[in-house]
Amino acid sequence: MPKIGALTLTSAETFDFRLLIKALGKGEKGSRSLTFAEASLLLEGFALGHATRVQMASAMMLMRVRGETVDEVAGIVAGLRHSLHRDWPSLAVDIDWPVYAGKREQLPWLLLVASLLAKQGFRVMLHGDSQALPHRRHVESCLDALNIRCGTNPQSAAQVLASDNIVYVRAGDLVPVLDDCRQLHQELGLRSVIQTAARCINPSNAPISLRSYFHPGLDDLHQQVSETLFAKNEYSAGHIAIFKGLQGETEFNPRVSTLMKVVSGQAANVTVSSLTVPTLLAGFFGAKVGQADLSSDILALLWRESQPLESAELSRVMSRTMIEQASSSIIATLTAVLLLLNQQSNNSVGLQQPLTVEQAINLSQQCWQHRFSHTNNPLAQWHKKERLCAV
Repeated sequence: MPKIGALTLTSAETFDFRLLIKALGKGEKGSRSLTFAEASLLLEGFALGHATRVQMASAMMLMRVRGETVDEVAGIVAGLRHSLHRDWPSLAVDIDWPVYAGKREQLPWLLLVASLLAKQGFRVMLHGDSQALPHRRHVESCLDALNIRCGTNPQSAAQVLASDNIVYVRAGDLVPVLDDCRQLHQELGLRSVIQTAARCINPSNAPISLRSYFHPGLDDLHQQVSETLFAKNEYSAGHIAIFKGLQGETEFNPRVSTLMKVVSGQAANVTVSSLTVPTLLAGFFGAKVGQADLSSDILALLWRESQPLESAELSRVMSRTMIEQASSSIIATLTAVLLLLNQQSNNSVGLQQPLTVEQAINLSQQCWQHRFSHTNNPLAQWHKKERLCAV
């Protein structure tokens, strides 16, 4: 049975999307994967209502059974980006921070890192979908504890960013079709290409974007998808960090050493580098007990306490090991961000050479210690020297 060859692609309004389902599902020997352009057109067609729910669900399931290719994932990302409201890319954002995984029991300590960066002048855009894995503890459920506001459209997001330097946007408010796709993969009971692609939208074209994964092999997939999107001019210049997140979320696990790949794109030149953030808690154990019972108000309390390990109020609600793990998660995650900021600006605070990992760890500790200060915090000084701009 011959495979369906290259299709003549038209607009989403006129294309017969049955052809894509046939290409994916034409038997064991006759089926094939979608090309980048076909996957992009499929998503755009579904977003516009020209590809049906049955067709989209069938395509998602057929891709999942075979295993999504790089071109399929990258094409879906491109389709999502093409479906964005035209004003999202015009937002001035320094750091794109997708938060789609949630955590099984811990609080999202990453919010304290994002808040610290915002307090020192960097613009941070968080986006996620708390309904995708509703049994997990998502960032969205903890926003109020740190007074992080939501944006529901580009205009409101711009207003929040102008005031607070940090905003959270629900996936469905970014691209409404993401809600439809999530409902489909929940009905199917299968993980889908959408769960990977949503993390890769970078709606504001921020020069720094974070990507976390959990399952082995997804680091290579994210790397190749990023390279493809740079090559297709879907991404502007910038740096994409790819790492295994704590319980899958976009936060570093201080209990293990973490390899971070960095895909850097500038015009036609794409390079890949890597570095390792070492464990900050070697031989550490015992912090998991009781984590699920912590209130999101703990985030604000941890932010307020200048000496967390000596805080009587914190000690009443958290064990010493919990406090150590939370603080170390903050330092490890901030270390990675500082290394990216350093790479983006090609400069560093008081240094003529790029930051080493050890220097970044020390700098992160100083930044966290001086989080209430705009004069003593190295991040504030850095921000004055090198103001990042969305490209």
